[in-house]
Amino acid sequence: MEDVLFAREGQVEVITLNRPEMMNCFNNNILLALTRRFGELHQDDECRAVVITGAGRGFCTGADLTGGGARADAATPVGMRLTTHIYSSVIRGLVTMEKPVIGAINGDAAGAGCNFALACDLLIASEKARFIQVFVRRGLVVDMGGTFFLPRLVGLSKAKELAFSGEAIDAERALDLGLVSKVVPHESLMDEAMELANRLAQGPTRALGMIKRMLNRSFESDLETALEMEASLQGIAVSTPDVVEGITSFLQKRPASFTGKSC
Repeated sequence: MEDVLFAREGQVEVITLNRPEMMNCFNNNILLALTRRFGELHQDDECRAVVITGAGRGFCTGADLTGGGARADAATPVGMRLTTHIYSSVIRGLVTMEKPVIGAINGDAAGAGCNFALACDLLIASEKARFIQVFVRRGLVVDMGGTFFLPRLVGLSKAKELAFSGEAIDAERALDLGLVSKVVPHESLMDEAMELANRLAQGPTRALGMIKRMLNRSFESDLETALEMEASLQGIAVSTPDVVEGITSFLQKRPASFTGKSC
């Protein structure tokens, strides 16, 4: 059985973490497969949106602490350093992929699995979902981009509260905190996620990708840098067929039919 499944539904790539008996915790097979696939999808013009979910009861409960599929020296400083490089490659691939990524959070997202979820562009949570910065319970520090994403989503003080306590956050509180965009009944989670993904896939996906890049860098940019990036990427956007279609459809008073093509 594959540890992670990749399927294409129309223009949407559906990625399913597939170790349900282990609550989809990460092993090297999953991490390397995700890194490779994110790189492929970045170059795949036929894929215009991505949905990530988990099989079974959990989304992802972070690292496999049983040692299954991990480096033999993972508990040593050097081994852990090399392991975290693999984690980092997954997050970089997800964030730099210029396509909208929707996390369909079906159950517990804990530790590295929680921060993997937070790296997605939009999150839809099942009513059964929980988000847990579990690291402190194991004597570990926050990883997989959590120190970047969490304070940007909830603010510094609340991020410290969640990271220091290791408290489990249910779906409704996650919605209140701004961690997720929507909470839905468990049985309709994938329908809701796919409806959103298909809607985004029908949009001007080149523009969406560039907007994603700009917003991801916004907290590290001063105003002048942001303005320069907007001008640069607007110059690229205006050369795409979707801009012609967007203006033409407006003038003709009809819905736009975007392709996401570069030329």
